[in-house]
Amino acid sequence: MAGKASDFIPALKYGNKIHPEDLAGMVGLPHVGNVYYVDPTNGSDTANAGKQWNDAFASVGQFESTATDNNYDVCILAPGLHAASDETSAITWEKDHLSLVGNVAPVGISQRARVLANTSVSPMITVSGYGNNFKNVQLASWNDNNILMTVTGSRNYFSNVHFAGIGNATTGDDTAARVLYMNGAQECRFDDCVFGVDTVMRSTTNATVEFASSASRNRFFECEFIMAADNVGPNHILLTGSSAIDRWLRFHNCSWYSFWTNDSDKVTHVIDAAAQTATGHIRMTGSNDMVGFDDWEAANSSKVWFQGYTNTSNVVGIAINPSVS
Repeated sequence: MAGKASDFIPALKYGNKIHPEDLAGMVGLPHVGNVYYVDPTNGSDTANAGKQWNDAFASVGQFESTATDNNYDVCILAPGLHAASDETSAITWEKDHLSLVGNVAPVGISQRARVLANTSVSPMITVSGYGNNFKNVQLASWNDNNILMTVTGSRNYFSNVHFAGIGNATTGDDTAARVLYMNGAQECRFDDCVFGVDTVMRSTTNATVEFASSASRNRFFECEFIMAADNVGPNHILLTGSSAIDRWLRFHNCSWYSFWTNDSDKVTHVIDAAAQTATGHIRMTGSNDMVGFDDWEAANSSKVWFQGYTNTSNVVGIAINPSVS
């Protein structure tokens, strides 16, 4: 029979406990402050303190309000088959160095550790804080919310997050609809994230992700951008203003998809960079693939750069602009 940890660890032998704070560092954080829990099914924002599973909050917004700024506090979000965190108002994530982690299998699409808006608010979440972590959660809205998330704070990190925005037919018909709006946010990183849904038709010139106000040096690795369209106008990436980006954006090994019933037509292009007149580069590194589009960028392809694969001396690896049909 195997021994117990208390047989070998003196502190446990004499009655001390291992607390969640002691274990949370194993999820990639060398130090954490307070650990809070959100349970959409059994939690309460009014009756509970959020410090234990059986005393959990009901909403992520309550965690953000309770957490201490710059204290490295962590929120663990419980899954639910049909339940999602009970967000009755917009969330303003204005604090720094907080972490939201979903306690669910890391499937990437429609994971059931969910933050869901129950009312029509736009945006559902505004991240104005700096240095925050969002991991293994779904952010979603099925109401008429034009913007799912706005990010104005810099150096925030998103890993295995499904941004399930434009999930309402009315929103899909709105030119102002966005899944993610990066307004001046810089140096953010997105790993293995999914943007959009492919179950609600987008019927006008809206965008999955919009960049504005010098939203620069943001990087996307192994991400998927998905939509369903019955109009050629929507796109996945939109640059707004003459200097939407300063310096560069990078998309590495990303996948770009648009569903059209019976493949009867295609969306015009993946990227709309027509407004960008200042120097700036959209770097498409590694292997990027697209399905359901005519072009990468039909109006201002000089802003988009792909890795060249020509074997000619001094040419291989030099980035090139995509051709336009």
